[in-house]
Amino acid sequence: MKITDRQSSRCYKRDNITSYLLVSEEATGAKHITTSLVEMEPGGKQHIHSHETEQCYFILAGTGRMTVGDETREVLAGLSVFIPSNTPHGLQNTADGILRYLSAGSPTFGAESELELWPLPPEKQPGKGQ
Repeated sequence: MKITDRQSSRCYKRDNITSYLLVSEEATGAKHITTSLVEMEPGGKQHIHSHETEQCYFILAGTGRMTVGDETREVLAGLSVFIPSNTPHGLQNTADGILRYLSAGSPTFGAESELELWPLPPEKQPGKGQ
């Protein structure tokens, strides 16, 4: 059994977004799914992007504005959003608090891409221990 937590997971932090890689090829040996916990500070924005991996975002806390393809809608805790393969998508935190969501993608992004997208464990991120 493989169990992960965000404190010991690879992560990235930029543009008021912190993403923790929880289940992945590199971390757990997963071959068909990648999951991450994402925390977006007020005003944070995930810029429009696309990739081959299908994704589902499950909103855990907060509210935001989600764009998938040419549709934009408000999202809030308890909702899930499916993102088809190669479809442009992005999310912006529109509230005063943290927007937190779980992202699940299939197939995996692949170990090489995971190391690039989530470069360092949290304790090695700039500003840790200072």
